[in-house]
Amino acid sequence: MKNGIVISAILLQFVAASSFAQINLSSMDVASSDSLQRCKIRHFSPGNSGLKKVWKLPGKLSSNRSDKVMITKDSTDIVSVSMPSCILYYHTAPDSIVLIGSESALKERKYVRRKPLKVFPLKYNDSIKDSFICEGMYCGNHPFRETGTTFVKVDAVGSIVLTENDTIQNVKRVHTIDTYSVCMDINVAALDTAELTQVIDERYEWYLPASQYPIIEDVTSTTYLNMDAIGTTRYAYCNLPEDKVAYYITTEEENTTDEIDNSFDEEMAEPDIIHYNMETKGGIVSITYDLDADATIGTIVASHMGMTYRHKEWTQKAGQGYSAQIDCNGLRKGTYILYINVNGKVYSEKITI
Repeated sequence: MKNGIVISAILLQFVAASSFAQINLSSMDVASSDSLQRCKIRHFSPGNSGLKKVWKLPGKLSSNRSDKVMITKDSTDIVSVSMPSCILYYHTAPDSIVLIGSESALKERKYVRRKPLKVFPLKYNDSIKDSFICEGMYCGNHPFRETGTTFVKVDAVGSIVLTENDTIQNVKRVHTIDTYSVCMDINVAALDTAELTQVIDERYEWYLPASQYPIIEDVTSTTYLNMDAIGTTRYAYCNLPEDKVAYYITTEEENTTDEIDNSFDEEMAEPDIIHYNMETKGGIVSITYDLDADATIGTIVASHMGMTYRHKEWTQKAGQGYSAQIDCNGLRKGTYILYINVNGKVYSEKITI
């Protein structure tokens, strides 16, 4: 029993920091290298999908810290992305990129079933859905396995407004949803029967047509134990073109070491703008809700094994008396996670089909 408690504590700490950056690296030349400054900004609501979108971001891209990211590519088309916290390994081809592994001070991962990240060129409404399996080692003596699904879609095209007189045109946004389970045990033979933790990650990335890297990343990651939500982490990064840097970071801020603004690490308290009730009858999940403000709403139905079975998104004006239905007919009888994202704030429920 004591070992089980220790394993659970380690696993919760482990899952909370297991998100990855996704970078477009397929166009790099062999044996080349590159670097960028990846600046931390505050998380923001990504808005809804569609064509001719306008993302108004004045004041949302301010940053006082940045990390240097080094990128190298070898003769086998393996790209290494080195960040202060970890190194990520990708395999690239002219039309795609997949994640094959990573390593950090505590964790080492190898994707025995590779995780697809992008298919090029990025075209509006193009999407990928696939499963992945990752095996690894935590602290050198705790084997773990991640099993799940990834769904990647180019879901929006539009413009980013930086200031009244400066707009970045022809931006494409990529939306990625990863749902997966994590099992860990001291004995690798026990992984098949180990207790599962579930994770749901949502990532939004904005790309310029000629950009090799996303200029903005916005991530929400929620962890579940026994399918009950135990915590949500939200973070965002910015890597604007050099001629736009002055709008969100200054040399003085970047090099300041005497005083660090820790407010970037704090979860900002946000009011609940949605008030909802939910019921399940047969294979239909019904949600009735009121909204205090306009909202972009996304729902995901996932299993305890980390598989996504239903995904739905819509926008709604502030008002009362709204309803939405999720058809889960055809799913196996059992308990699932219902994940609800409202303007970036996550709510979760258990549902029984």
